[in-house]
Amino acid sequence: MRTNANEAWDGQITNLLIFTRTTDDLVRTCRQVEEFLAFCRSRQSGSFANGRLLGAWIEEHTVNKLPQEMELRLPSNQTILLTVRETFALWGIWAVASIEPVCLETKAGMELSHDMVLDALIALARGDTGRVGCYSPVFTRDLPKKQVHAEIKRLNIHYPLRIAEPIYYDPVTGGLSVDEE
Repeated sequence: MRTNANEAWDGQITNLLIFTRTTDDLVRTCRQVEEFLAFCRSRQSGSFANGRLLGAWIEEHTVNKLPQEMELRLPSNQTILLTVRETFALWGIWAVASIEPVCLETKAGMELSHDMVLDALIALARGDTGRVGCYSPVFTRDLPKKQVHAEIKRLNIHYPLRIAEPIYYDPVTGGLSVDEE
């Protein structure tokens, strides 16, 4: 199956997800991940060079024991397998992972939404009631604030107490910053 999944995914943009311990670590994590991604872009190598940053999962246990795969069942009865292809970490504090989403029925790669990522992460921790993570969605810096606030509001309705402040990505400079409005 992995061979087919990798073939289906060739040429697609890599999805990146940050894992970090706590919301207190988020600003420092963003700064360090920004430096790491800038280094990858300067070398134009690896799955991190041109990845699309989706968000940050904030939960102290997951950062130390990253999942290799997460399965997500869609309302359409399709199953999406999110495979962690590559990781880079400052052990115990943060990690950034390249995620490959593949529909198991069609073997096709697909684009991930915040909802898909959150559903998979929440399902991963469902068996451990002591693990309650939260998610910081990433938005491009030039996205109008009105759209960002609408998406944050929508996510808060669907995932109460699971949404942290947004992270902004500047596509020109590669900068990451946590919104502190």
